[in-house]
Amino acid sequence: MYGDRGDSGPPSNRTGTGRMPGMAETDIATDIVASASGLSGALDTAASPFAPRPRLAMRTLRLIGLDAAITAIAGFICFAMFQPIGQFTSSPVVIPMVCLTVSLILCYFERGLYAPSEVVSRHLPWRRVTVGWLQAVAIGTFIAVCEATLSGSWISGPTATVLFGMWLPTFLVVGYLALVAARMLRLRFHAGSEPLNRTVIIGEKAPIHDLLFRIRTSRRRGFDVIGIVEHGLPTTERQTMLGLPMFDDIAVLERMIRQDAVDTVLVALPWSAGDEMRAIIDRISMAPVDVYIYPGMNGLHLPLRQANRAFDLPLLMACTRPIGGWGASVKRAEDVALSLALLLFISPVMLTIAAAIKLTSKGPVLFRQRRLGYNNRVIEVLKFRSMFTHLSDADASLQSFRGDKRVTPVGAWLRKSSLDELPQLLNVLKGDMSLVGPRPHALATTAGGLALEEAVPIYSSRHRVKPGITGWAQVNGYRGALDSVDKIVHRVNHDLYYIENWSLGFDFKILWRTAKLVFADDNAF
Repeated sequence: MYGDRGDSGPPSNRTGTGRMPGMAETDIATDIVASASGLSGALDTAASPFAPRPRLAMRTLRLIGLDAAITAIAGFICFAMFQPIGQFTSSPVVIPMVCLTVSLILCYFERGLYAPSEVVSRHLPWRRVTVGWLQAVAIGTFIAVCEATLSGSWISGPTATVLFGMWLPTFLVVGYLALVAARMLRLRFHAGSEPLNRTVIIGEKAPIHDLLFRIRTSRRRGFDVIGIVEHGLPTTERQTMLGLPMFDDIAVLERMIRQDAVDTVLVALPWSAGDEMRAIIDRISMAPVDVYIYPGMNGLHLPLRQANRAFDLPLLMACTRPIGGWGASVKRAEDVALSLALLLFISPVMLTIAAAIKLTSKGPVLFRQRRLGYNNRVIEVLKFRSMFTHLSDADASLQSFRGDKRVTPVGAWLRKSSLDELPQLLNVLKGDMSLVGPRPHALATTAGGLALEEAVPIYSSRHRVKPGITGWAQVNGYRGALDSVDKIVHRVNHDLYYIENWSLGFDFKILWRTAKLVFADDNAF
């Protein structure tokens, strides 16, 4: 694949812990959590309120599967009402039924029926369910008729009577009733039983009380408040509010975020605390969480055009988790499928490279290096060893350069072609990396003699997604030595553009450009 040679530099003042800028030491955060909640080791036990819960994508997938299954079963039952069951596979209703099922899923997606707020909703959106069903029937029928016309298998005579005069009208009613019944049963026994957005509120006492009341009385149980950071709370007055643990230090929240224990942060500060609100949002927005602003009772009467009624609550979106929910599942599926296919296809090449490394220099075939990954966690990145073992630099304290004597003859070719990055496909399968994403940097990496967070204050924002083997910055030529601040600034800007504009098509575009550049890049050495 396409690596980044700017992963090393002079030693910096970086701690190597992978924490966000301004984050307190872990032991301090642990003490705060223990004293605030009265739960010793709360963050480390499965029984803790901070323990990770199932993600939204799986519940969304189950809802899609339910709709598809109900539609298909209803279509089969309607056929059995008019024709022998044994003739089903050869009947003309199969193609229309498939078209209707696919159309239903697409129409429900377009109408937001698989949005996070709907997945955990406590009520049935009758209008959208009904209109979406009618749209799906119309679109599916149109596609089926077009297919029959183009294929020359136009339906006429008694078959047309069965299909259009009997099966389709019956399916229109039975399918709709089955969908509604299934969704109502789901609401009765499942929906809203487990809030998915583990939430921490930051603010002052009065707006926090108001917000908690609204959350607990909302029809859509989307926010599960697991803690409160009260603005201006004296250190000596740690306590609980309405049974929830209270913290006086935002570092506790940052630690919880790093452990994937928080999905959403709600900021409930008065408008007069604008500077404090901005500082908090700037600090939290570099983490992979959704951040909303609660405008309070006064703000509810303002014409807030950018307001978002998330889970029936009037909130202002400050920042959102990139590539979250359904998108994260799609990207993970892309990573697993493509990396497995690539490993199978290029396994002879990788075995040949491994043999060449072993035969031409002493030492292991693979080189392991600690780098910063998703959510500022430290991960171990694999590469084919390209340097002599006794001269290699696991901490990247000395940047590589053209003609570097530490590089083996085989390693020089591997680095030039970026084939030394191929073992990172195993990192992708493990889940530490993605095929496409911001390139991870070693812990000691600097730019122009500065730690990367010092050179670019928003540097940690790129860690809101998994690092990649290749990225938007690399295919645009921003690859190589980080000998100036400008170079890391350009890379971060391109990384953030990718994060904010991600799509499956964007990934394939980057992979295609990567393939073309593997053997023709002047910045590789």
